[in-house]
Amino acid sequence: MIEVDSLYSLIVNDLETAGQESQYRTDANEPDSRYKSYGVRAAERMEIIRAHRKAIRGLQRQQQLELAWKLIESEYGEQQSIALFILKIHAEYFSPDKFDQLDEYMRYLHGWSKIDSYTGSLLRDVLFQHPDEFADLVGQWNRDEDLWLRRASVVLFTRKVAKSGQFNDAALKFCENLVHDPEVMVQKGVGWSLKDLMCSDKERVIDYVIDLRVRGVSSVITLYAIKDIKGKERAAILSRT
Repeated sequence: MIEVDSLYSLIVNDLETAGQESQYRTDANEPDSRYKSYGVRAAERMEIIRAHRKAIRGLQRQQQLELAWKLIESEYGEQQSIALFILKIHAEYFSPDKFDQLDEYMRYLHGWSKIDSYTGSLLRDVLFQHPDEFADLVGQWNRDEDLWLRRASVVLFTRKVAKSGQFNDAALKFCENLVHDPEVMVQKGVGWSLKDLMCSDKERVIDYVIDLRVRGVSSVITLYAIKDIKGKERAAILSRT
C-alpha cells in the first residue's frame, strides 16, 4: 500500500505539472492575496483526482484524514479541493469533540470558491448530523475577524440547508449580524443566504429584505437576495426605501 507522504508527493507533482501547462494564473477568481494556486481548473483537477482515486480510497480512514490535512495546510486551492474530495465522505467522523479540527481546516481557506465548496458539502452534512452543537461553532465564525469564516457562517445556510427550513431562525440571526459587514464577499454571502432561504420561508424573508432596504443596508445584499424575483413582485420590493 502506498504511504501518505508518497501519495501526497505524487498529487502535488501532478498539480504542479498541470499548472505549468495551464494558461490561467489561478483556479478561480479569488481576490485574497493569501490565496495560493497553480492555475489548474476544475476539469484538470478532476482528472488528477481520478488518477489517484483508487490509491486515496485504499488508505485507512486515519491515513485519508492525514492526507487531507497535508493538502489543506498547503493553502493551495487545488490541493484543498482534493482534500474536500477525501473529507466529504467522512462527515460522520466529525462529532462535536472533533469540531476543533474543522475549525482549524476552515482557517486555512482563503477564498470564496473553497469556502462555498466546503460549506455546500462537508459542513452541510455535519450540520444536519449535529444541528445544535455545530450551530454554536458557526456562531463563533459569524463573529470572527477572518472574512472567510464570516462568509461561511451564512453561506452554510444556502442550497439544501435553506430548502430544509430547519435552520431559518439561526440563519436570519447570523445574516442580521453581518448586514453592515464592510467586506463585499461577506455581503454577497448574506444576500445569497437570504435568496435561498426564500425557498422555505419566502414571506418572512421578503419582509426582512424590505426592512433592510428601509434601514439603508447595502444593495449588494438586498439585490442579491431578490435576484430570482421578477416582475411586479420585484418592483414592489424595490419601491420600499
